[in-house]
Amino acid sequence: MNKTWKLIRIMLKMQYSRVGKKNSETALLVIALLFLLPMAFVYISVVRNALTAFYNVLEPLGQESLIIGILLLTSHIILLFVSFITILSAFYFAEDIDSFIPFPLQPYQLILAKSAGPMIYLYGTAALFYLPVLFIYGGVSSASILFYIAGMMIFLLLPIIPFTIAGILLMFIMRFVNIAKNKDRSKVIAGISSFALIILLNVFIRLNTDVDVIMQDAAIFIREQDGLLRWITAFYPPAYFGTMTLTAITIWNGILSFFASIALHAGAIILFIWAGQLLYIKGVLGMGTANKSNFSDARLSKKTKVSPVWLSYIKKELRIIFRTPTFLTQCVVSSLFAPIFLIIILFMDSSSGNIGGLLDGVTGKHGLLILFLGSLLIVGTNATSISGISREGKSWHANLFLPLNPKQVLLSKIATAWIINLFTILLAVILFVFIIKLEWTLFLIWLPLALLASWFSSALGMYLDLLQPKLNWTDEQEVFKSRMIGLIGIIIQLGIFGIIVLLLWNLNIINGIYMTAAILYVLIIIGIGVMHSLMHHKIKQKQHQLI
Repeated sequence: MNKTWKLIRIMLKMQYSRVGKKNSETALLVIALLFLLPMAFVYISVVRNALTAFYNVLEPLGQESLIIGILLLTSHIILLFVSFITILSAFYFAEDIDSFIPFPLQPYQLILAKSAGPMIYLYGTAALFYLPVLFIYGGVSSASILFYIAGMMIFLLLPIIPFTIAGILLMFIMRFVNIAKNKDRSKVIAGISSFALIILLNVFIRLNTDVDVIMQDAAIFIREQDGLLRWITAFYPPAYFGTMTLTAITIWNGILSFFASIALHAGAIILFIWAGQLLYIKGVLGMGTANKSNFSDARLSKKTKVSPVWLSYIKKELRIIFRTPTFLTQCVVSSLFAPIFLIIILFMDSSSGNIGGLLDGVTGKHGLLILFLGSLLIVGTNATSISGISREGKSWHANLFLPLNPKQVLLSKIATAWIINLFTILLAVILFVFIIKLEWTLFLIWLPLALLASWFSSALGMYLDLLQPKLNWTDEQEVFKSRMIGLIGIIIQLGIFGIIVLLLWNLNIINGIYMTAAILYVLIIIGIGVMHSLMHHKIKQKQHQLI
């Protein structure tokens, strides 16, 4: 275990070391956290109100334990999703694994050390969703100190089983996917497959759902103490034992449930280590080979024909994103997953395919404001623009020797981010036209506005990356890890336009959809102009360095 602890310390230092980082990054992080404080108060207030109402309904029925059961089930599902992303990044997409393979280390030691970084992310995610509900529930139910102690013990166990499930599945997939001996294609297939697996599981569960049977079963279980809890968590013992630990009537029942939970988690860890010892290294080694590509004369001529500089640069950017698994996962797949998941959920939950009632109460001016703010949030979470310069790494300075205008380079990178955002906007179009069936006037006004918002968001992200690029990276994951630029960009966009939307919402003098649309169009165009002016000013300041 001594080697394992040393490996864990080394990998965590490599990931979280402050060497080479500027103090301004810490200052930006502090500012971002200050902006998030009001949102945190709102979040806790909403959770408290909802939880209190839910508890008041269930407590007379003796089913209040259902709240903890749903909390644990939801937390495990969220952590499972996060685990797929973090494990792919840390175990397979990180290039540093090649440096550790020659050392006299066992595979299980490598996977345990590699697990340290993802587990930190999982504990942070779990704290965001689990802890507020735990403490609010404890306050509402007037729980004793033992409840909070048991709750924190369950918190320490919470990420383990989702992480081990995701890890074992991915190690099995990567062991056989990489037999194809195509490094990049194998990584891409494995990354997309993990997202598709979650979506297919959701579809399978919904296809096998009979509403009448559910209602009959609920009526039976609701008559029993903790009956609903056993019914809902029957298929997932960790959630049941965790809930019983927190809500058991007697201390001994709680202790027995806690030991049963520990036994389940210990078994999961042992299975994870065994699977890693058997599959991990074989899967990683399979990523080291690639197929050769043979160019015919016709293909070579087609690839080398003259084309406009801006078009060539955009093509180059898109090829890098789609051919680099980490960039593809972070810039494209991650941004598409949420819209696809939402479309499937809404489609599966609608018997007629028409659920336009979702926006019945917010048509006209209010509907446009909601769609505009939602568009900014969706395109603002895309990581393409905020990594535009950093993706180049040390090769960025090669632009100094190429016959390229700095403005051309930045505009091409902004256009690339805008094109990537088009995929998300296209999914939104499918959602609004074919599923929600949004009214045509609102849709036709929203669509150009969303395209302009996408350009503004891309320009803002590019400017922020231009201010503090991360060029000295050895692994593509470092471009996205431990950087607050994405969060800062979202805060700036939602902060500025959130205030504007709030004013327009409450100003009675502006009550028509066309006047509201005209104001939003003017403001977003002004915002685009400001971002381009700031970038041009930055270029003039450091004409010979670009940065």
